[in-house]
Amino acid sequence: MEWDVPTPRYLFEAERDAGVRTAGLLARQASDRLEAIMRAIEAGIRRYAKGDRFAIPMAAHIVVASKR
Repeated sequence: MEWDVPTPRYLFEAERDAGVRTAGLLARQASDRLEAIMRAIEAGIRRYAKGDRFAIPMAAHIVVASKR
């Protein structure tokens, strides 16, 4: 399973703007550290380039249950 994102910065922005725990952690960072975190995430995402998009591998769980 892959998460298709438009830019290397998208994942950082999603965590910063829509996350809960990670957003709180990022909000407490000094601007220079926040910039370094953003750049590190972008660098990690670039390896998943597919054309003009980025396909980030994501874990998926399939759960099956039955009622007796």
